This record gives sequence, C-alpha cells and structure tokens, in this order.
Amino acid sequence: MSGSGTLQVGASVRTPPPRLAQAVSLAIAAAALAGAILTSRGIEARAVARAETPQPIFFPRAEILRPALLGFTGLAADLTWIRTVQYFGSRIEGKERFPQLYQLVDMTTSLDPHFLDAYQYGGLFLTIARQFPNAIAIYRKGIAANPLAWQLPHDLGRLYFLELQDYQQALHWWEITDRLPGRPHYIPRFLIRLQAKVGHLDTALELWRQMYERSENEAIREIARREIAKLLGEMKQGPAPRPRQ
Repeated sequence: MSGSGTLQVGASVRTPPPRLAQAVSLAIAAAALAGAILTSRGIEARAVARAETPQPIFFPRAEILRPALLGFTGLAADLTWIRTVQYFGSRIEGKERFPQLYQLVDMTTSLDPHFLDAYQYGGLFLTIARQFPNAIAIYRKGIAANPLAWQLPHDLGRLYFLELQDYQQALHWWEITDRLPGRPHYIPRFLIRLQAKVGHLDTALELWRQMYERSENEAIREIARREIAKLLGEMKQGPAPRPRQ
C-alpha cells in the first residue's frame, strides 16, 4: 500500500500519520467538551422545570479539562463561547434569568485567557443580566490576562458609570484606558467631564450610541436604542440631578 495514510511496515515504531493523529485528538477533545455541555444542558432543563430555581452548572475546572483537550483549548473555548451566546440569546428573548451565565463565560475565558470577545461580550451579557459582581470579576480577570487591551478597562469603566453610578471607579478605569495603545478618541473628553463632575448625561448618551453602532447583536442594539431614547427624553426635561459620589 502507498499514500499518506499508510503505516510503514517493518519500522521499529509505528506512528500514525499527522492528519489521523489530529483527527483522533480532535475527536477526544470534542467528546470531553461535549460531555460538559451535555451535563450543563441537563442541569439547565431541570432548573427550568423547577420554576427557574438557580442550579449550579457542572463544569470541570479548566485546568482539569485542559489535558483531556490535547492542545485543542482554543477550539474548546470557541465551542463553549457559541454555547454561551446561544444560552444568552435564547433567555433574553424569553425574558428569563441567567443562572448559568457566569460559569459559561468563566469557562470560556479560562480555556482561552486571551479571548477578548468573550471577556467583552461576556461582561456585557452579565451586566445586562444585572449580575454586576460577576461582570466585574470577568472584566478584572481579562485585564489581568491582557494588560494592554484597552477594551476591558474601558468596558469596566462603562459598567461603573452607567449601571452603578460610581463615577470615581469609572474615572479610575478610564484613566487606565487612556494610557493604553489604540484607546478611543473620546476617553480624554470623558476624563475631563468626570474630573469636573459635569456632563454625565452627555457621556452616558455617547456610551450608549457607541454600543448601538458597534454591536452586531440585535438584542444589545435594542437595549441601547431604548436607553438612548430615555436619555434624550431626560435631556429635554432639564438638567440632570447631581450624581452620587
């Protein structure tokens, strides 16, 4: 027999061809991840059946799962992220709660610590779900793993500004953002406003508009659209109340 798929007869060590080895490894990796996802789906189904009582999702820790993935951690992170987006999308359409969202985002970012989209959108999904401590934890995890990525301190500052009205923390994280390469052009303007304690509605409006224009997720765009309309209505009514410090 001949060809790339042939094992060499008479060789002292019989090594499968690279393509076959990759296929076997990929199958094992997919099976390992599928087991975790199927387990999560079973728990999710039971949670829904029990009147949405939050149930802890079962996922092996990333450092335990990683050896079974045989180097395919990037693929595993991609598959877990697809599952995360599907989970979030299906539940936001039904206005349901998100008891397993943090575990999915945490697993994705543990499998691939440099997966910026997972930190950005995962943090945003958690913010929309009003799981603010979990969102903060994901952003800070991403900042520690990707210290030069301006997107993560930027989005953490946005969370503090829009959701928690903690302007000191927003200022802190946007000051960090301002020192990073590629940061948005509007960050210095935000810093001036926060330092002067003025222009909070203008800043909020600009943040929501940025989110609306940059997001490809229709659910997020709809949320941003509503917030923009609400802010424009507030601006027509007169000056905003003094912010909490």
